[in-house]
This record gives sequence, C-alpha cells and structure tokens, in this order.
Amino acid sequence: MSKCPCTRSTSTYLLHGRKSRSTFADDLALVVSGRRARDLESNTNSALEQIALNLSDLKLKLSAEKCQALVVRSISSYKFSKRNYTVLNRKPTLKINGYSIKISDNLKILGIVLDNKFTWSPHILSLHNKALFLTCNFNRIVKTKWSLNKNLIKLWYSTVIEKALLYGASVWGGALTKQQVDRLHSIQRIFLLKFTRAYRTTSKNVLNTLTGIPPPLHVVAKTEFIKFRIWAGHANLYTDILGNIQLDNNISIKNIPSSSKFVILNENISNADFEVYTDGSRIEDETGFAVCILQENNNIENHLYKLKSHNSVFQAELAAIHCVANWAASKNVSINIHTDSLSSITAIKSSSARSSFVNNIKQDLVKIKHLVGLSWVKAHVGIQGNELADQQAKLATTTGVDTIIPAPRSYVKRILNKLMIKEWNDYWRQYNSTSGARVREYLEHVSPKFLIHSKFLIFFLSGHGPFPFYLCRFKILDSPLCVCGQVGDADHYTFSCSLTQKFHLVKPADAHKRAWFQNLINNSQALNKLKEAFRISGDVCDSLTQAV
Repeated sequence: MSKCPCTRSTSTYLLHGRKSRSTFADDLALVVSGRRARDLESNTNSALEQIALNLSDLKLKLSAEKCQALVVRSISSYKFSKRNYTVLNRKPTLKINGYSIKISDNLKILGIVLDNKFTWSPHILSLHNKALFLTCNFNRIVKTKWSLNKNLIKLWYSTVIEKALLYGASVWGGALTKQQVDRLHSIQRIFLLKFTRAYRTTSKNVLNTLTGIPPPLHVVAKTEFIKFRIWAGHANLYTDILGNIQLDNNISIKNIPSSSKFVILNENISNADFEVYTDGSRIEDETGFAVCILQENNNIENHLYKLKSHNSVFQAELAAIHCVANWAASKNVSINIHTDSLSSITAIKSSSARSSFVNNIKQDLVKIKHLVGLSWVKAHVGIQGNELADQQAKLATTTGVDTIIPAPRSYVKRILNKLMIKEWNDYWRQYNSTSGARVREYLEHVSPKFLIHSKFLIFFLSGHGPFPFYLCRFKILDSPLCVCGQVGDADHYTFSCSLTQKFHLVKPADAHKRAWFQNLINNSQALNKLKEAFRISGDVCDSLTQAV
C-alpha cells in the first residue's frame, strides 16, 4: 500500500498476468498471486517494476518508504503443507526502485485492518481506540446535569457509534472467536456506562436490556455479515432463515441499457382513451394493489391483485403501474396513470435505480411511453378515482388474484432483525448472573424500543448502587448491614428501611412484579420516592465508609 498522487494517471496503464490493482484517492493497492513463493516474488517484483517505469514516464515519484506488503497463504495451500503452516516459511523480497518493501503481519486498507491469517483480531483490537475517540468529545455533554433526552443519546449511539464500530462487519462479522466477542463486549460497555451513568460493575448484558440498545456487537456484526452474503448472491445458503422465497437483486449500473436509465413520461396524454387510478395497500401482513380504469368518469373495469406477506407497499404501488402499462400495451390504447405514490414515480425517473424489479418496469414503460402518461395526485382529498383505487386496494389484500413478485431488500432486513432479537433474547435468558436473574423478575423480554431514563431504576434492578450490601460484596465495607441492623440492599431501602419510610413503595407479590414495574417506570411520583430513598442510602454508605 503506498501513497501516490499519480493514482488517476497510472490507472490508465494495464497490468498483465495474475495481477490486479485498485485505486483509492491517492493510494494504490496491488494484488498479486503465485502458485509458489518464488512465483509470488517474481510476479510482484515485475508488477512493481512496471509501475515504477510508468511513474517515471509521468515524471512522478512514489514514496517507497511508505509502501507495505501483506503476504497471505491460501487455504488450499496450507491445508496440503506438511506442517500446516498458515504463513510462508520465508518472507518474499519485494523491491521498487531499489528500495525494499516492508512485509507486515497486518495492513490497514479502507479503514479495515487485514492480517495475514484473516483472523480479524488486529481489526477488532483497533475498534477499542476508535470507541474511546468517538465518545471522548461527547463526554462533556453526557457528564453534565442537563436534562438531555436519553432517546437522543440512544439515537446518537445507533447512528454514529455503532455504525462506525461495525464498519466492514459484512466481511469480518461471520465467525468470531470468544476472545473477539469479549473484546466487542468491552468496547460496547464503554458507551453503555457513560450513557446510563450506572456503576461500572454493572453487567453489560443488564445495561443492554435496560437501555434497549441492540445486543452484544457480535450479534449485530453477524447479522450484517449474513445480510451481505444474501445480497451478494448466496441466499441459497440461508434457506433456513428466508425459506424458498425469490429475492429481488441489484443490477450493476453499467449493465443497465442507457435507453431505460432515463425514463421520461408525459404527465398527461391529451385525448387519452382511459384515465387510470392505481393504489397499493398493506393491512397487517397482507399486501395488495388495485387498478381502476375510468372512461368519461365512469368506472368500467377494476383489477385486484394480492401479493405475498413479504412484499412492501412500495412494490405494490409499482406493480400496479406496471400492470396497467402492460394492459395498455396489450390493448394498444392510450392511458393516463394517476398514482398517489410519489416514491414510485421517483424510482421510475431515477437513473441510479439498481433494483431488478424496478428496472424491468422501466424497460417496459420505455417501450410504450407514447401510450402512457404518469402523474401524481394527492391522497385523501376527495378525488373520486383515487378514493376508489384506495378502497379497491384494501379489498385486494384479501380477495385479489394471487400474483408473485420478488421479495424486497426491506424483507431481508426485517427477517434478520427478528432473528437478531431472537438471538438477543436467547442470549439474555442464558445469562445466569445474580443481577441478570433479578432483572428477569421484572422484565420478561428484551426489546430495542425499551429505554430506562432514570439511573435510580438501574440501581434498583441491578442491585449495583449506593447500598451497604453492594459495597460489602466488593470489599469496600466489612458488613452488608444497614445502620438499622438489616441487610442493606436495594429492596431494603425501597420497601422496608425505617430511614426511608417516608419514601417507601408498595412491595409487589412475585407473580405481579412485571406489571408493577411497568407501572413504576411511568409513575413520576414513585420515581421521585425511589430517588429520595436512594439518596438516603447513599448518605448511609458515606457514613459507613468514613467509619471504616
């Protein structure tokens, strides 16, 4: 990998043989292969020599001292080696312009750290420093006593922190070791502690559950990996997740005919034979679309179609436009199509749409653009044709003719999110710590929509807070007893301690703990009592600590 300001110029030169190159801004990445170590060395040096000559012709200089090389042995190669080595016995000697190129064990390229065994351990280690950097500037806000909305902080985590940490997870998130999983746990823990202001001994799994922040990062990384594999054409490997459902696929922009990239349709065709209103609908898990054909304001024909539960309303809207366009082509009549789906019109007009489903519709529309006008109408404003289409589309979800179109990308995301929540729930149920068992008494399931705003509730649920029992457990106090003589845990100060009698809450029966807790989190008066009770318990702990 080398810094090279001439990348754009050198990209015009072709490298021959078993070599390929990619350029990124001012960097040049060269990939060379060889059946044997000596072949690899020879092929690489010949490629470097050619690059050096090309740069010389352009009167440009490459910083050889910044160049690095990563040597990776193929799986088939080390499987058949006598000692099962995963790296070469001798590192190859690589030179450019007489300067030796450093052979590294790992190499950072496009933000991902590659290692010579593809274990991804160096990359995951690098995420720890990235997490500290991302949270450093935000500490000034998190540490203040401003009433900063916790939902905003949670949104910041999901859109900034998590996205940055999971960059490239579609490549490295497939098979992580226990050590790598533990490292990801510690990385996520940094943010969770700052977010909740909980005691640093609080379990990360408990914090995940109480904040509703999606599960340990390794589960999210695995989800991203599977998502990428499915959309890269390996859906057949995940039939246990998706079933035998046909998926929509993306087409490379360069493979889309230029004639169908830009679809320009008139909004209205004068003296059209028919005015057509289309609409799509989804009720619960049923999807359908309707086409209502009008002539001289008379509804002469309706077409109702029912899609599968995995299809989206967006697809239904597009399918309705496609259906009536094919109808016009078969009848050789001119029509004006009116739809309240602006997103469908935008997709048809977009030159960057890669969906195979969308592009098939665009190609058919191009062929009959002289017969079709396409315009947007506002929904639910009393337009007779649009209101009729809306009613018929709702009816189509149950009585329409069954038709099949590919499942959209959103379906894959939805299924994988459900899988992620299921894995999170399984992971949470198997967590057997004392604090985990206590939290499960009040919360049965995990949910990404759940968020506890009060740190005092976290103290209560986890048992990690200003309590003598907790401080004794971690050797800060010699005794777990309160000054009143009873065990000073969270329940003691919440329900029974004489010092906090004014702020007691009614203790629930074991069978009603979950219902009691749901009422508690929405009861500001009860939360204030809990806060005052724990303020007193904190004073007790301070006095006991000073006496030690």
